[in-house]
Amino acid sequence: MTEAEFQTQVIDLAHLYGWRVAHFRPAMTKSGRWVTPVSADGAGFPDLVMARRGFKIFAELKVGAKLEDEQRKWLDELGPTTDRCLVVLWRPDDWPHIEAALKHRRWGV
Repeated sequence: MTEAEFQTQVIDLAHLYGWRVAHFRPAMTKSGRWVTPVSADGAGFPDLVMARRGFKIFAELKVGAKLEDEQRKWLDELGPTTDRCLVVLWRPDDWPHIEAALKHRRWGV
């Protein structure tokens, strides 16, 4: 499974359960390099931001790759998880946890 396929599955499930989802896609530069245009401290921002009825999820998605330093810094700064905000690193093996988080309004802290 690719990261794009995994991301599509997570987004589809989030929509099924009524979440609004934001994802910022990379664009190809003239030189053929893929980059996500961000400014200020945007490098490493989580892949998905989801919201439903005042609950928020910031999710970094990984398939076989390691977490980059900038990604870890964002997760650390956004955390810790509270009763209304979940900050997570999800991998395909986490699917049962992903389903539980998106299906329910609350999660354990």
